[in-house]
Amino acid sequence: MNTILLLKQLDLYPIFAEKDVLKITKTTKKYVRTLLSRLLKKGYIYRIERGKYSLYDDPLIFASHLAKPSYLSLWTALRYHNLTQQQPQNVFVLVKSPKRKITLPNISINFIVTKQFGGYKTERYRDFDIFVAEPEKAIIDGLLARLPIEYIREAIELNQNPQKLAEYAKKTKNRSLIKRLGYLLEKYKQNSYGLKPLDYNYVPLDYTNRKGKKDKKWRLIL
Repeated sequence: MNTILLLKQLDLYPIFAEKDVLKITKTTKKYVRTLLSRLLKKGYIYRIERGKYSLYDDPLIFASHLAKPSYLSLWTALRYHNLTQQQPQNVFVLVKSPKRKITLPNISINFIVTKQFGGYKTERYRDFDIFVAEPEKAIIDGLLARLPIEYIREAIELNQNPQKLAEYAKKTKNRSLIKRLGYLLEKYKQNSYGLKPLDYNYVPLDYTNRKGKKDKKWRLIL
């Protein structure tokens, strides 16, 4: 098959495998492997992981297609939704089952297993569908993953739907998370949106600091 015609058809895939090329070319596995090797050497395609390739070097295009189901979250989603000024050095993908990190020339794709899977939607990005946490769920995922509290605060201040943020928090049933988020919402949005402490134990607002002034309402060590 003509290389230009093949690349034009592969251009429709965020990521593709040998079977996809086999289907397009209608040849043999041996031929397809030889063809892919040639395309790699010429720099027409990128090898993402064993048996998986892409015409693109932007990991946001294909990262949420490497495991099913999965979605972009944490730093990646916070930056995507403009909820942080930080430029992530890696891509973070939330999954249900463990998957090994993929290291590419300029960036790594990290797969994080979560029990609080969900709260994502399809976004159109560079003519492809990708799966990204909703802004509010990205903040909740960040709290669950213990991202630095100052960046969580920044994201909460920039978020436009604190009520939805509170609803996601309630679904986690995570007592420490609810205390931290309730305090931050009340401080920066002037409303806790129905959140309240579920026990009387004190937890630190900043995960690493266990000494300081105590907030009796939220049972937090500030």
